[in-house]
Amino acid sequence: MFRSSMPAHDIVLFEVIDRQSPADGEAYIKALYDLSERSQPALLIMLVKGMTEQDHETRKQAAAWFKQNRNRLTVFAKGVIRVEADHDHGDGHIHNHAEDVENSTFARMLPFPMKHASTLDAAFEMAENWPPA
Repeated sequence: MFRSSMPAHDIVLFEVIDRQSPADGEAYIKALYDLSERSQPALLIMLVKGMTEQDHETRKQAAAWFKQNRNRLTVFAKGVIRVEADHDHGDGHIHNHAEDVENSTFARMLPFPMKHASTLDAAFEMAENWPPA
């Protein structure tokens, strides 16, 4: 499932939950284009739950959107918070996603911070004090 909403005037929420259908992919691409139409930058919060594999066509369209908008990202976005719960691998080892998210190749390509939160409440709390120190 994919859903996009605007819980505050400067926050856009993308919810990506479980397997993505072709309709979810279309909704995601539309939401990216809607985001790029903004004249004031918003903080993008991306809630990710479950196995959220996107199909090849959606990934291809998202890459094209990013390439098309890369030089103007700061016009409509001021940061990204990826919300994904840490999880236990079953061997007692808890996988913390913060380092994966914040040090990813994608995060390094962005002209603004990309942070991680383990809950949506934590993300909204982080958003209140944006940009991070």
